[in-house]
Amino acid sequence: MSILIKNIHCIKALINRKPEMVIALKADSKKDSEVIALAESKNIQIESTMGGISAICKEPPIKDIKAQGYELGNMVLIMDEIQDTRNLGSCLRSASFFGVNSVIIPKNNSADFLNPAVVETSTGGIYDLDLYKATNIATLQENLKKNGYWISGFSEHAEISLEETQFTEKNVLILGNEEKGIRKLVEKNCDQVLKISKYGQTSSLNVAVATSIALFEVQKKLRY
Repeated sequence: MSILIKNIHCIKALINRKPEMVIALKADSKKDSEVIALAESKNIQIESTMGGISAICKEPPIKDIKAQGYELGNMVLIMDEIQDTRNLGSCLRSASFFGVNSVIIPKNNSADFLNPAVVETSTGGIYDLDLYKATNIATLQENLKKNGYWISGFSEHAEISLEETQFTEKNVLILGNEEKGIRKLVEKNCDQVLKISKYGQTSSLNVAVATSIALFEVQKKLRY
């Protein structure tokens, strides 16, 4: 299966970093000569067109979490019912940037990994990650705990701040829906629930921004 990508920044990033994921490029030789030259250098099939630039790309693979045995790397991100495709894509871009190993979303009530807007907004970062869908996030949490993961949920209503928290070797971070946050049962099953400290007036952050801050802080604490 394939995905049609029309965002030129994503197309350039994929040709540069993941050319094996680009099946073919459609471009105008007069307008898109730079991208065409880049694609030629990577031996990507090129089709001349008078329309806008686009790339036919392989779908990012989605793995079976049960077959993996719940060993998902040392940094796991769960996005609990994120609805907006561009929010999910931005979270995946940050996940790639900050060295996340695996990203998990619910099978239902979530923006989908395979939506072109998700792939485009991730600027190709989605292809750097192990991707999973889970039928039941709460059950998944219990299985991850049995495999040595420490699970941190994030909520603006939490009492413990991210800045004052230490982390173990194997971490799961859970961020939730744009309007409702993480679901109550998911929150209940976390080992701890954290907040990002607020210094101004706005009560909350966009989930993509919150994800970036959370990943930066956790990785910084683990390394220093």
